[in-house]
Amino acid sequence: MKKLIFSIVFIAGILVFQSCSNDKINSIPADFATADQVAINSANVKAYINNLYTFVPRGYNRLDTDPNVDDIATGAVPGAPGKNALTAMVASATDEAVHATRNSAAEKWGTGQWSASSNNNWDTQIKIDYTGIRRTFSYTEDIAPKLPIGPGANEISTTLRDQYLGEALFIRALLNFELLKRYGGYPIVKTQLAADGNFNIPRNTYDECTKYISDLCDQAQALLPATYTTVATDFGRATKGACMALKARLLLYAASPLNNASNDITKWQAAAAAAAAIISTGTYSLYPAGTAGAGYESFFLTIAGNPEIIFSRLDPASSDIDQLNGLPSINLGYGGTCPTLDLVNDYETLDGKPFDWNNPAMAASPFTNRDPRFAKTILYNGAVWTGGTTVDTYEGGKDITGNPYPTRTGFYLRKFMGINARWIAPISNVNHSFPLFRYAEVLLNYAEAMNEAYGPDNASTFTLTARQAIALIRTRAGLTANQSVPLATTQALMRTAIRHERRIELAFEEHRHMDLRRWMTAETVLSQPVSGLKIVKTGTNTFTYTPQVVEQRVFTNKMYRYPFPQDELSRNPGLVQNPGW
Repeated sequence: MKKLIFSIVFIAGILVFQSCSNDKINSIPADFATADQVAINSANVKAYINNLYTFVPRGYNRLDTDPNVDDIATGAVPGAPGKNALTAMVASATDEAVHATRNSAAEKWGTGQWSASSNNNWDTQIKIDYTGIRRTFSYTEDIAPKLPIGPGANEISTTLRDQYLGEALFIRALLNFELLKRYGGYPIVKTQLAADGNFNIPRNTYDECTKYISDLCDQAQALLPATYTTVATDFGRATKGACMALKARLLLYAASPLNNASNDITKWQAAAAAAAAIISTGTYSLYPAGTAGAGYESFFLTIAGNPEIIFSRLDPASSDIDQLNGLPSINLGYGGTCPTLDLVNDYETLDGKPFDWNNPAMAASPFTNRDPRFAKTILYNGAVWTGGTTVDTYEGGKDITGNPYPTRTGFYLRKFMGINARWIAPISNVNHSFPLFRYAEVLLNYAEAMNEAYGPDNASTFTLTARQAIALIRTRAGLTANQSVPLATTQALMRTAIRHERRIELAFEEHRHMDLRRWMTAETVLSQPVSGLKIVKTGTNTFTYTPQVVEQRVFTNKMYRYPFPQDELSRNPGLVQNPGW
């Protein structure tokens, strides 16, 4: 048995105990030798529950160039990448972006350089997920039954007992979903496994996994509060809404073409009903728009009083994300995530019409009068950023030459970035709360499911049509016309409009790579080269713009499902590899 390693993690204002081991069955945090020692002390119980949140997906720049590193064994936070110029976002493996520094994990993934080998299975989370799942069973099977219930100093109230159980069940459901969305059907583990037990566990079907996770969501929802009264210390904890949002996304994925070959309409209806249930609570709303889409920008940096957040991962305030994706001309930012011209072209004009390079007026001033989300998501040539700095990505400009990490596309990332963040003295840290579930996504999930089940303008027994749900998002964005997409008069046209809206609203939030898979369009979209923009300055405020391919991409049919890592296949003879791998 390897020595357990103990570290401290700060989550949502709480000191959280993080225990780490290799593959030890029935792990208990290192300070506590037995489950009894956890159960008899209410502070230890809370520490154990808080520990479970370290397994929640990270988002941001989480792709590491060495996926074979066992973060749990080395004592790091589960899934935490190193901080260097190669640390990349998932978006940079899609048509949303490329990574500034060559040979990143994202580039290798996007260009087809991945396999079942643990050395280049870039987005595998299976060890982390199963470890987290095992820890939830350690709580429900070993600790929860021994909790002393009562009003005493080291006792726990029935309300808190139920809350802790609900949190463990929610995290179990979330980690199971992380497996399902990557691999399709996987071996469901419903209890702790003894070290000398049976590891010949066959895969369950996709529908069986969906049912299991859905049931976990329902069980957790019944135990959890809708909100917490002590927001300062409990922000980031699971709620009823988090369970409902996970279930809504789960059922949307189950209804989608990749997992619903017969197009069973009842699956779309179930997904619509799950999203409608969240809407009907009245607990959540879109973050106020202000003017010109200000609410869209502020949402990602606002924690207190943000009604759009359903569940997010809150890490300590820092400037790491800002430096990893920052302009190289400002305190040696790493450049990081470079949005593609393909994404830029998909942002509509301010009045909700498609952008067209063949329109002379648009082509002469391509970055003005666009969907306000464009300027809130992407830094472009001429944009004003930290300290009033003007972004110069034209040939010879300070943000594309004379530094080690220039953009490869002519664009840098703005979304998630704090304009006042500084990573050299004087340090200025900002809050980053990666949105795992937010209300805008719920509306998009609802619109998609409603359109497939009932068409664009039929509300069935619910309160909104698909069109009305989309209009809420486009209105908050600051579009001045065409908020309801009036030209999308058929189910097929509305489907295209909804998919476009997801691309824009949820850009860089780790939806695109899964959306394209579940729609079964990835083979077309992710096999195309991605482009950037060569900008040449011809006068004081005049430029020419030339599209250029910046990276070839590879996506084949087998890539709709991830490969199970080879070491998992060796460990479990009952596990059958996904086709083609």
